[in-house]
Amino acid sequence: MIRETLAAIGTASSRAIYEITSQRPLRTQVTQMREWSFALPHLTRVTVANSPVHQIYVGIAKNLAQTLGADAEAQERAHEHLMEALKGQLLATLPAKRPIVAWERVDPAAGPCELRGLRSFILRHQTAAGNLYLMTDVASRREYESMRDDTWESALAGQLLPAEVGRIESIEDRGEIDRLCTYLARCEHDLELLIPSRDGDVQPTSAAVLRRVKHDGAPYLQLTCDLDRREADVELRSGLEIEGAFGAVGRLFHFRTRLEAEVEVSLDGLEPLSALEIALPRRVSLDQRRRYFRVAPDEVLRAHLEVLVPAPDPEDDEQTSLELDGALTSLVPEAAVEALVSDLSFAGAGVVLKTDTPPMLKVDARVRLRLEGEELAEPVTVTAEVRRLRREPSGRGRESTHVGLEFIVAGAADRHATQVIRQYVMARQRDLLTLRT
Repeated sequence: MIRETLAAIGTASSRAIYEITSQRPLRTQVTQMREWSFALPHLTRVTVANSPVHQIYVGIAKNLAQTLGADAEAQERAHEHLMEALKGQLLATLPAKRPIVAWERVDPAAGPCELRGLRSFILRHQTAAGNLYLMTDVASRREYESMRDDTWESALAGQLLPAEVGRIESIEDRGEIDRLCTYLARCEHDLELLIPSRDGDVQPTSAAVLRRVKHDGAPYLQLTCDLDRREADVELRSGLEIEGAFGAVGRLFHFRTRLEAEVEVSLDGLEPLSALEIALPRRVSLDQRRRYFRVAPDEVLRAHLEVLVPAPDPEDDEQTSLELDGALTSLVPEAAVEALVSDLSFAGAGVVLKTDTPPMLKVDARVRLRLEGEELAEPVTVTAEVRRLRREPSGRGRESTHVGLEFIVAGAADRHATQVIRQYVMARQRDLLTLRT
């Protein structure tokens, strides 16, 4: 679905350019970016509900904007025409049922926008009139299908994974490994990779499985990864041994395999996407009995915790709307209590309250957590639910409250916050894995 979504976005935007300028793009490059900050004139944010597209930032190069109109008023009309054309083309090309496309202008005074995450890509249309940029954040098939049916992943795991996969120490049977890799490909699963560098160190990187292929009867996995070639002194040669890890069925697994080659994956008319091709591992071992790496902060992460009202009635649209709007605030309210972060993962956090426990804080309560610290890219606020709550003596007759939280993506701000947190967790995880290796 990643490939199909990128191809659909490229096709839709190419057709929209032709509709406005009567010019076909000369070439369209697709590049994966780990993190990118950008500010362009006429920047617009596109969202597509009920689809594998999280968001698309559309930016028009200055020379293309001048081609669209001689003055600001003409450029404004052409820009609206372009966005409406893109909206119509996305509805026609995206691999989704009943997508809902909306677009809005980005306020130039708000400063640069940022693109983060494993599935963040830049589509660059080069035309004779100038360039059109689409900074895109897309979902994996697992994420997209699970949004529509929360049993999708568990049903797929039941079909393809060994029955006792969460208890056995290693999987070595070739048939079971083959099914496991089919599961990873069907989900377009996340992987964490350690790639040896020329200086004898290792370069940690994140990857997403694009598809499963065969050459001369031998199966391989093709991955897109966020390896920063400018920073990594890595020679990606055939036969290079790499180590990887992934989470599934509530557990964390690791494996070793070899790199087959760097390959180019076709995107239906666009320039191909660069990817890595790896052999299926001979053994997959249980690493941790939890789905995500849990890391302790290297430096102090400060937190503020605010207990929200009880979860609203799903049929009460007005109440739900109010709560989701509230989740977008980034200010620390007076009702929030101070806490320290003991650990973080992709899925949640552990915090220790420094003050008295709020009366409404209990298991299953919904809270708003604000995190800040020097190691975080920026302060973030995320919605979460309390999964564990315990009180422990802390000396001199005092008690501390330890709270286990699970993140909830209830809106755009929560999605952005979890992306920032994931970037932090991956950075800490890479440091720890490098030390371990």
